[in-house]
Amino acid sequence: MTLKDRALKVLGELIDIYTKTGQPVGSKALADLESLNVSSATIRAVMADLEKEGLLISPHTSAGRIPTEEGYRIYTQGVLQVSEPNAAIKKQLESISAEATDMEGLIKEASNKLGEMTACTGLVLAPKKADEPIDELQFIRLGSGNVLAVLVYEKGHIENRLMEVPNDIDKQQLKTAAQELTALTKGKTLTEARELIVQGLREQKRAFDEYVATQLFDIDELEETTGKELIVAGSQNLFGYPELVREKLKSLFHVFEEKKLLIGLLDEVKKGPGVQIFIGADCPIEGAEDCAMITANYTNADGQAGTLAVIGPMRMDYQQNVALVDYTAKVLSQVMANKHS
Repeated sequence: MTLKDRALKVLGELIDIYTKTGQPVGSKALADLESLNVSSATIRAVMADLEKEGLLISPHTSAGRIPTEEGYRIYTQGVLQVSEPNAAIKKQLESISAEATDMEGLIKEASNKLGEMTACTGLVLAPKKADEPIDELQFIRLGSGNVLAVLVYEKGHIENRLMEVPNDIDKQQLKTAAQELTALTKGKTLTEARELIVQGLREQKRAFDEYVATQLFDIDELEETTGKELIVAGSQNLFGYPELVREKLKSLFHVFEEKKLLIGLLDEVKKGPGVQIFIGADCPIEGAEDCAMITANYTNADGQAGTLAVIGPMRMDYQQNVALVDYTAKVLSQVMANKHS
């Protein structure tokens, strides 16, 4: 679809006004703008053309117009202009690193900042640690049939996993199992180690070690949650937009709660380059058909990518939110690089 510059400008100004007010926009409001400098009659003609193209609609309760899903798509692809956040906003985003002491704290703070500053829902997915080689395994008996498995990675990351192990397994057996599993896994990633461990222990008929390894390297846990952290913040912000029907929000919130599903979806998004904008039906998240999503990737010191996103109404402030998502991704990448420099 090819639109004249004037039509694109009218579409852009109309969306800017609608973003702020949430109310249908009439020709007079547009004609009053110095940036357009045209009469109400001309504006009405352009709006009529935009409506014919399926980019605007007229709600039956108002003479004004609002953008359609396709209208937002054209806007983000051909009208939207984004510049870097101002110094004050940059300072707020850069404070993320000062307020976090570890990976979980870092992504939690980043998600909170995105939710707070965009008035939408912020999501941050940490890079996979499953791709980092293991250095050592340790088992610590906690009592009541529980054992804490401590995975120490070569880069110094530590991950704890709680497992159920019969009480008749004593400390020496746990120590022996840890030594044998460490010998098998050292220098291997979790994904690489899984089949190697189970197959090797079966061949050596070490039933207890196999039992422990099966829990520790569970396939579903490895593929969907191991080494990953996902923080969702600001879900309640979406209730502030009347155009988002509450019944549909319930479906979206259910997806937020099912983090393993959300992780899978964000992993797919991660394959795309740069900042991506998804409008309406393009959103890869179930329940977000009436929403828009902005995503960007960031990397840790090992080059593993994580993803951050903002989900909100289609009338979100794209100019502001794209800039915030993009700059937050840069901040996270820089913080992670500095921690390993």
